[in-house]
Amino acid sequence: MYHWLIMGTIKKSPMRFTLYASILLAILSLTAIAQTPAKPTSIPSANCVGGNATAPIKIEVFSDFQCPGCRDLYLHTMRSVLTDYAAAGKVCVIYHELPLNMHPHARQAARFGQAAQRLGQRYWVQVAEALYQAQDQWAKDGKIEQVLASALSKDDMAKLRKEAADPRTDAAIVNDLGLAKRLDIEQTPTLLVTRKDKTERTAGVVQYAILKRYLDYYLTH
Repeated sequence: MYHWLIMGTIKKSPMRFTLYASILLAILSLTAIAQTPAKPTSIPSANCVGGNATAPIKIEVFSDFQCPGCRDLYLHTMRSVLTDYAAAGKVCVIYHELPLNMHPHARQAARFGQAAQRLGQRYWVQVAEALYQAQDQWAKDGKIEQVLASALSKDDMAKLRKEAADPRTDAAIVNDLGLAKRLDIEQTPTLLVTRKDKTERTAGVVQYAILKRYLDYYLTH
């Protein structure tokens, strides 16, 4: 079908082939992303860990801090999205906690991640950086607080501990788990990208170059 569209474009207007082909190839490069019917996704209380709620595109990530794929997605893709798009107000990035049962320390890491979200974007980025950078370390010994204490100031760590112990933290994780169940999301990482009430989903690690082409196309059309 797409081959036919490209060939038809050549016959009608060779001068316009490059433009149409580049757009089609950008879309085809996202073959892992399948469009799904628009429906409510994030819980009302979910905060953007980068960007703001008025951004034209929303990216929701269902993630597990102990998941190697989630680490790769954050370090090699989402970190750049936060810098290049969220900071410019083009994208709102929301992280949902989906600690998997196979990862014994994921739930505790999720508590700190959720607590950091309530403290603000700066806190969340610091916590995410520390947890993903040192994932191999704390995934073995479970010394999550030690990793975070070495990355945060004493005052920030005290605030984080207090928020992590708040009952609202576990309640928020339960809400995220419930949301994942309602959306039939079982794999981490899973991304939901919403634009103009249309949501597309992809599971697994998406390369930044591919996601960038997708975002650039939809931000200009």
